[in-house]
Amino acid sequence: MSAMRLSVHSGVLGASRSGSIAGLRTYTAKVDIKALKRLRELNPVPMSKAKEALLSTDNDINRALKWIDDDSLRSGAIKAEKVKDRAASEGAVAVQINDALTAAAMVEVGCETDFVARNAMFVDLASSIAQSGLEIAASRPAGCSGLSPIELEQLSVAQLACGRAVADIVTETIGRLGENIVLRRGVMVGSASATDSIVVSGYIHSSVAGSNGALAGKIGGLVAIRSAVRGKEHRHTLSQLARRLAQQVVGYSPRYATIGEWREAKAGGVEDPGDPEVSVLEAQQFLFGGGTVAEVLAKVAKGVGAPVEVASFVRYERGEGVEKAAMPDFVEQVRQQLA
Repeated sequence: MSAMRLSVHSGVLGASRSGSIAGLRTYTAKVDIKALKRLRELNPVPMSKAKEALLSTDNDINRALKWIDDDSLRSGAIKAEKVKDRAASEGAVAVQINDALTAAAMVEVGCETDFVARNAMFVDLASSIAQSGLEIAASRPAGCSGLSPIELEQLSVAQLACGRAVADIVTETIGRLGENIVLRRGVMVGSASATDSIVVSGYIHSSVAGSNGALAGKIGGLVAIRSAVRGKEHRHTLSQLARRLAQQVVGYSPRYATIGEWREAKAGGVEDPGDPEVSVLEAQQFLFGGGTVAEVLAKVAKGVGAPVEVASFVRYERGEGVEKAAMPDFVEQVRQQLA
């Protein structure tokens, strides 16, 4: 027997069975248990929210999923307006690299507290946004192998795997986690084409795993190596080197890739380019032994039979340049959580 409905028309409450009645707005009066179970498998919202979604959509799972998305977006927008002026000085850095090791993207997503930064939902958000950045990087033509910032407007309208825009998912997550969340910056390295002879890798320090296994952490590094070598074995060697150099970038925070870049900066009027042995990646002692980075590159080049050089690198540390807000007292913290 079909589910009973409650109908409201001209202020009179009546009952009707399933089916449309001209001029009446009807709501299902009973939640389908199987539909409820399936809905929460697809979207693990609270039981009360899942029931409300099914009651509002006649137990139609697809419509209920959309109802939940729309409701989350509305709630998130209201919360986002309330918290938009709060300092998002914490957060996470996430990196994504394509399977061919020719393109990578790194993003920083800010939030208010380390507690939220380590939340699996927030980590999933950061890694998903990095994946969208990777798709932007991989769509670049051959010859665009260098380091390029990702325009935040472009990243905000990019679609995630769920088919929804980054900006919408950020807004929903604000509603769910209750903190201000901002997309601070993004960068991409490499391109989809291997004709640029680029091999990329990255490293995340102090990382936390999300629900899907992706990582995000406090500091991230990306390195792109250029070499004319071909072959799976040689590219694997270069990818291992690139990952170790990404760790070097994270740990030692160089400012320039080569002595040539350092000299150009000094000649160009940079007031304090730093000591080359500290500020130049190739002049630093390699973190894993074997001399300086330049000496290690030369050894690897001899092994693979072609020159190897650092094409570009980038290092992100969460909260860089963001002034930390003074910590509120306990009463204020409770008030903000309830806002």
